Amino acid sequence: MLKDNSSTLIYGTVIAVILAIVPYLFYSYEAIPESLWDLKYFGNINESFGGDPYITSWLIMIKFPPAILFFVWFLTCKHWWYHVIIIPFSMYFFQLVTAFIPSLGLIDHNEIYFIIPVVIASLSASYIARIKVFDRIHGIDISEIEEDIKKPSDRFFS
Repeated sequence: MLKDNSSTLIYGTVIAVILAIVPYLFYSYEAIPESLWDLKYFGNINESFGGDPYITSWLIMIKFPPAILFFVWFLTCKHWWYHVIIIPFSMYFFQLVTAFIPSLGLIDHNEIYFIIPVVIASLSASYIARIKVFDRIHGIDISEIEEDIKKPSDRFFS
């Protein structure tokens, strides 16, 4: 019992620290030195954003904190619809990926094509969770309905 309480306390503390640091992450673009963008890899990223290190840092940092917040919310949400939280997380994640890989093209333009499968999967998972929750709440036995859906040919050939 003590181990469960201490692990819960540790996880809660880590999440609280992450949430407390997020506003500082958002404004950390002001503290990033311009010499960082002189490195080869970061220079390529900087050039893809027009060559201004301040704007490059700002564009990256406006995407990183919301991605962290959505990810923490996804991990800690206990509602049946928590799968849907992965949609905005994936949007920010793909925007960050396109920011760090300049060869992919412009940022914030083609992420929708990568998010469509995420939307379909998360909505499907949420709908299945919704069905199971309402089944449990209302005491409906949906196994008979599932049998009809799984084997429609059995009605015609039996």
